[in-house]
Amino acid sequence: MVKDYKKLTYEDIKDYELGAIYSKEKTIFRVFAPEKNVKLSLTMDYRNPRKDIYFMTKNEFGVWETEISGDLDGYYYSYIVDDKYEVTDPYSFTSSINSMYSVVCDMGKTNPKGFKKSIVPHILEEEAIIYEMSVKNYTADKSSGVVDRGKFLGLSEKDSKYHGFKTGLSHLKELGVTHVQLLPIYDFISVDESNERFFDDDNYNWGYDPELYFAPEGSYATDPQNSKSRVYELKKMIQAIHEVNIAVIMDVVYNHTFKSYDSNLNTLGPNYYYRMNKDGTFSNGSGVGNELASERPFVRKLIIDSLKHWVMEYKIDGFRFDLMALIDIDTIRIALKELRKINPNLIIYGEPWMALGTSLPVEKHTIKGSQKSNGFGVFNDIYRDAIKGDTDSFGIGYIQGNHYLKPVIEEGIAGSVHFDKNRWGFTDFASETINYFNCHDNLILYDKLQISLSDLTNIDDYVKLAIGLVMLSFGKPFLYEGNEFNHSKNNDRNSYNSPLFINAINWDDKKENINIFNYTKDLIALRKNIKVFNKIDPEDIRNSLSFMEHVENSLIIYKVKSSKGYVLVAINADREEKYINSKKLRSFIGFDNFTMEKIFDKEGKNNNIVDDMSLDMLSINVYKIY
Repeated sequence: MVKDYKKLTYEDIKDYELGAIYSKEKTIFRVFAPEKNVKLSLTMDYRNPRKDIYFMTKNEFGVWETEISGDLDGYYYSYIVDDKYEVTDPYSFTSSINSMYSVVCDMGKTNPKGFKKSIVPHILEEEAIIYEMSVKNYTADKSSGVVDRGKFLGLSEKDSKYHGFKTGLSHLKELGVTHVQLLPIYDFISVDESNERFFDDDNYNWGYDPELYFAPEGSYATDPQNSKSRVYELKKMIQAIHEVNIAVIMDVVYNHTFKSYDSNLNTLGPNYYYRMNKDGTFSNGSGVGNELASERPFVRKLIIDSLKHWVMEYKIDGFRFDLMALIDIDTIRIALKELRKINPNLIIYGEPWMALGTSLPVEKHTIKGSQKSNGFGVFNDIYRDAIKGDTDSFGIGYIQGNHYLKPVIEEGIAGSVHFDKNRWGFTDFASETINYFNCHDNLILYDKLQISLSDLTNIDDYVKLAIGLVMLSFGKPFLYEGNEFNHSKNNDRNSYNSPLFINAINWDDKKENINIFNYTKDLIALRKNIKVFNKIDPEDIRNSLSFMEHVENSLIIYKVKSSKGYVLVAINADREEKYINSKKLRSFIGFDNFTMEKIFDKEGKNNNIVDDMSLDMLSINVYKIY
């Protein structure tokens, strides 16, 4: 019967429960290991060398199963494979410290007060303004003013301040973003979870090293030794974020695992869970040693079951996929369909690229273009590089003076849809593009500007230009933690395991750069108010958006139809002031008599009636025309 598992489809098994299926009366243990012999190891204390061993029975799915009577909540378990190897359960809902053992968990006991009935924010996808951050980075520094620094609970604390300036969750609310994208919060293996090691310089990692896809990361819990602590505290954090009407997006890494030959997946299902080369080596499109074979039924099921678990159990509102190109497009489509049944406003987007070559057929790659009309988005690296140049070096973009990139910038402003013959994007709908200039990878904007500008006198103006471009474009705007107050990572291009003093937010930066923060806050409020930027249909965008033609390349001037007339955006990326004469302005607006109110400039919110368009150097200016 073993060979039959190879004939199964995802539809055959999608509703078949795996893992430790708990009830107060009994727990059913199920694990997929079609060509291995598996036993269950069970104990109340994983530190006790004497554990109870139970035989399991294999069914036609290649799944081993046993049923143990009694209330096993809190029991530690593992699987003994071929009487040689001991591994955790890939479906572990929680674990012992450092992912050593899986834990049976009554998830009903992990809900904070009011969590079960709490309502998730009802934010439409087209209204999303995304802010990427790390749980640890955000409150680890003493300047955060929170009690549980760097922990799930630290981001749950309200009204935290530094010298009177809001920090942590209060800062996010003040800034006005609609979604936070959290760097990995699932269980990853690359740090010691113990509290005594939490702040050590050599014990930091972003978390792109997956171990257990269903379990929260233990180092972010106040008591990593308590298997329920991580679950309860993560739920409490999500609840707190939801209470200020911000949705939570989870960064997921289904393209690879940290371990390869000795992973729980490969031990249970060698040559099944991972893509393999013809010579028996691991396909390595991730660049870190392996890649999951998402196209195979039980792997697809693992991914989709995990996603559904985070949505149903934790009320997660969306997912960002790391190296999304390595997840086959069919799995993405199925996942999105299943998840939208649970939450119609759920967002999915990801990196439409991979690190190295893969054995996955090209037609199955989830790359730029494959997102067209499929309901998910991708990071727009074209717009990113056009704004500020290459990711890690001295190359310059539009804001630093490469004004030949103007058509590419205008294409990004138009949501990368097919706008006209000169501006031909890669999307069917503007909702498919994530507009950004940096994320956790590569140089943060402030550091990039420091090495690419010959004169740093006006560096703040360049920062404002970049933020303005992503906020006043069609598509989903995206910022990285600290962009709003010139956070620096000391030119570290890849700080995935750099010390906390490189990665952690120093809230003194907000105090010192409050003008950048206020500018960003005002700009976010402006975007929310000018609802035309929420349009995603290409025909609507073409009908709403017009660019002024025949102006020098350092100027980008465009108008959008609003409910009360027009909004005019004028970008001057030159180091000199510019002036648009009234005749040209009247011709572009389309009528002679109008009132022009300047509502935003390089200093932030403004409200002045003006007679002409005088544009300060390195500035974004917004006008109401009525």
